[in-house]
Amino acid sequence: SSQDGDGKSSESLMDAPAPPPSTTTSSFTAMNESQVNTVFDISIPYSIASDAKKYSVEVQSFSIPAQYRYFCAPKMDRDAFLLARITGWDKLNLISGEANIFYEGTYVGKSYINTRSSSDTLAISLGRDKNVVVTRIKQSELCEKKVIGAQKKETLVFEINVRNKKKQEIEIEIEDQYPLSSIKEIEVELLESSGAKVDAVTGKMSWKLKLTTGE
Repeated sequence: SSQDGDGKSSESLMDAPAPPPSTTTSSFTAMNESQVNTVFDISIPYSIASDAKKYSVEVQSFSIPAQYRYFCAPKMDRDAFLLARITGWDKLNLISGEANIFYEGTYVGKSYINTRSSSDTLAISLGRDKNVVVTRIKQSELCEKKVIGAQKKETLVFEINVRNKKKQEIEIEIEDQYPLSSIKEIEVELLESSGAKVDAVTGKMSWKLKLTTGE
């Protein structure tokens, strides 16, 4: 800094701190979007060997918050899947495609990002977690069949159990479905839903649970 004739101090531009160096390609990438395509212009050169091998080039890098929740539909698959739910994804101009998933610094496999969605929340699967155990068991002793005249009545009972073997509390969504009849001679009635949110049009039943360690 220096003083002029009026005794006022002024800051010298030479003393201003230099901006931090760029560490990602995002700082050198300009995106131009039109009605039919999106072009990413990268202003720094890359050297790629001409050996007919595949190489990955980082175009942009984002760090965005996510909410984590497990999901399981034991009627279809007994494994619980960890989902990352992301909001504000529509501002990133993502393209649908295959994604490599790293969880806690370890490569866990591939997933698929589907951006063709009108929802404001994008769900990305981070794979199966064997520390969340889900079972769906038919309770044979509670099932029964009755014949009354020309009518037959059958009662089916299923029990779903969820156990958290992880060291922290988790949130999990369980989905099941009871059958619907498209024939007027066959009637289907849901006798018990155990507190599930029920969609009578599709027959879908869903539970949202919080489970502590070992619960």
